[in-house]
Amino acid sequence: MDMKKFGCAFKLYATRIERALKLGAMRIERALKLDAEQSGRLLKFVKEHKKISALCALVLLFVLFRLFFGGVTDGKPQVLATAEIGRGTVVKTLNATGIVTPEVGAIVKIGSRANGFIRKMHVRVGDEVRKDQVIAEIDSRELEAQVAEAEAALSRAEVEYERILNTYPLQIREAEAQTASARASADYQDLNFKRRKQLVEQDLDAHDTLDVARQQQIAAQQALVAAQATRRRLEEEFLRQRESAEQAKKQAEASLVTARIRLDYATIRTPMDGVVSQVTAQEGETVVAGLQVVNLITVLDPSRLEMWVYVDETDVGQVKPGMVVEFSVDSLPGKTFTGQVSLVYPEPEVKDSIVYYRTVVPLDKATALQLKAQMTTQCRVIVGSKENVLMAPNEAVKWVNGEQVVYKVDRDGGIKPAQVLFGMRGAEASEVLEGLSEGDVVATRLVLGSAP
Repeated sequence: MDMKKFGCAFKLYATRIERALKLGAMRIERALKLDAEQSGRLLKFVKEHKKISALCALVLLFVLFRLFFGGVTDGKPQVLATAEIGRGTVVKTLNATGIVTPEVGAIVKIGSRANGFIRKMHVRVGDEVRKDQVIAEIDSRELEAQVAEAEAALSRAEVEYERILNTYPLQIREAEAQTASARASADYQDLNFKRRKQLVEQDLDAHDTLDVARQQQIAAQQALVAAQATRRRLEEEFLRQRESAEQAKKQAEASLVTARIRLDYATIRTPMDGVVSQVTAQEGETVVAGLQVVNLITVLDPSRLEMWVYVDETDVGQVKPGMVVEFSVDSLPGKTFTGQVSLVYPEPEVKDSIVYYRTVVPLDKATALQLKAQMTTQCRVIVGSKENVLMAPNEAVKWVNGEQVVYKVDRDGGIKPAQVLFGMRGAEASEVLEGLSEGDVVATRLVLGSAP
């Protein structure tokens, strides 16, 4: 080969290498889906490991050289792998990143409203707990004394109440007896006055006896009025004293309930089943509860988890509640979990100048127990599918001069480009609407030849 031909070939292959590098970079970026932070890390790695990066670049150049210079010997295209066009199911998916997080109410921070030092801490991080289980105790001597004082006050109030109920009825009955006696005396003095008056009018008795009878009549009537007033006073006083004693008794009972509640604050119990995820205090430490409850222990229910999937703003219009989501985690390689979209948040979240929308996927109990909170997930949202459609593998689609081309392979091994109209695009295969027929063989890997 002379220098002129070598220069033309070198220029041609250089153009191909440049185009391949650009296409390869786009495919690598699409496959890896590197965000800004990951790209920065890759750049940092390249700068810090220049020798390794240079070696990788040399290996890549060697592969490209073999591909473009050594793969073509006679100017004819070479087919490396083929696939047959058939029917099947095309599934359209959206790739996104998610995070496992507890549901609302699945994580509880347990605090203390009592003051004092922690007398006993019954749990440690990782311990399983049951609802109403005692997990910590705070010194309660002062609170126990307050309960005893409240019990004594209630006892005094009950005694006073019983005294009023027993004493006043006796006094009222005594006043009723006195009233009856005074009424009888008044009635007698009225009769006596009438008899004396008749005798004096008949000149059978002296006038002085009539005056004495009149005086005795008035005294008896006044005694009756006084007895009746005493009885009414005792009845009214009994009602007042009984009501006051009842109120005092209720107040003492309420004070005792309050004291017992405060005493119960010293015994800290978990409100639900779960696992202790955090302990912020130890035995012997002093707890001072102010306007805000002091957090001591955090309990997490590992069976109540959900996943937040962050969907790009360009794809969020395709995501609807009820869609199936397949996802995996790095800690369980080869295992795929499924869930369904329940909610797409209307408010966006901006990260690294990219707008995302949080999509909530509840997890069933069996799935949640295999995962842990704050795990990162790789998600595929299934936005659509078509069954029993003609489809071609995505590897058969090649970009030539900015157009998508599929190369059909003849029975004799020859190839020819075909313009294909695609429908639904899947992750591995796409629906074929026009340009290919069932049973056609297409090239999935090939090396195109060129004129020397």
